[in-house]
Amino acid sequence: MNTSNGALIIRHKKLLYVCDLENHLGTHVLNEDSQLIGKINGLMWFAASWGEDIYYSNQKDHDYLYCLDTQSLSENCILNWPCSYLTVYADSLYFLHEADNFIYKLELPSHEPTAVIKEEFRSFIIHEGFLYGAQAQGLLKFDMHSTKSSLLTGHMPFCLNLLADVLYYADCAQDYYLCSLCMDEKKPHRVDLIKTQSIISEGNYLYAANMLDNRAIVRINAVNGETIRFCGEKAEKLHIIDNYLYFLNQHDKNAWYKMPLSGGRCLRVMKTVP
Repeated sequence: MNTSNGALIIRHKKLLYVCDLENHLGTHVLNEDSQLIGKINGLMWFAASWGEDIYYSNQKDHDYLYCLDTQSLSENCILNWPCSYLTVYADSLYFLHEADNFIYKLELPSHEPTAVIKEEFRSFIIHEGFLYGAQAQGLLKFDMHSTKSSLLTGHMPFCLNLLADVLYYADCAQDYYLCSLCMDEKKPHRVDLIKTQSIISEGNYLYAANMLDNRAIVRINAVNGETIRFCGEKAEKLHIIDNYLYFLNQHDKNAWYKMPLSGGRCLRVMKTVP
């Protein structure tokens, strides 16, 4: 769920769109060989693709909602609202309006917003007909079909990730300690050795940048709980695309690096910035 970390990198068909947080020059377009073939002026955050288009929050223009035509690379502002956590679900684009913090949707390809939940949220994810939203008072589970909701925990979750039937998050109220919440038990468990502000999951594994170990990446086996130090770089904004773990390397001025999920050496995504 790259959205929880800003969805700063997105694969659309055979091209990779990479938000430049090293020099803030815009968004780079790379081919399958990681060669630069184009550049977009906007800084893409919370990017989500639908059809031939990519929707994103443009950090260069008040976080307004933009749409990129991937064939012409033309950018258009479609909504003068600051937005985040863009998620395509059931042919609709859901997002958090950063002015009132309500959750809205656009029924694509229409660009008319409709309020879905008129309650204040800090973030959310959608999975199999349920919306999990972080609020000041805790974590809410919202049934998107019946509109019923329930409070799962009073924790203040950040960077939500769902793996099988377990929710993982950093608890803002507990100095960003990693927590897990099994849906059956409804009792959160704190992982005492990991503080994090960046979590991502794939398969049976959870990856986190551990603030207690200079933001080195740890990998947790969700089945047996085994934890290993996966990468020693000072990492942030973890993403997973095509069996690679992408991250910002704070040892290298926030340049993007990638590493195979099978393990091995991490490499700079772009050797030089034009």
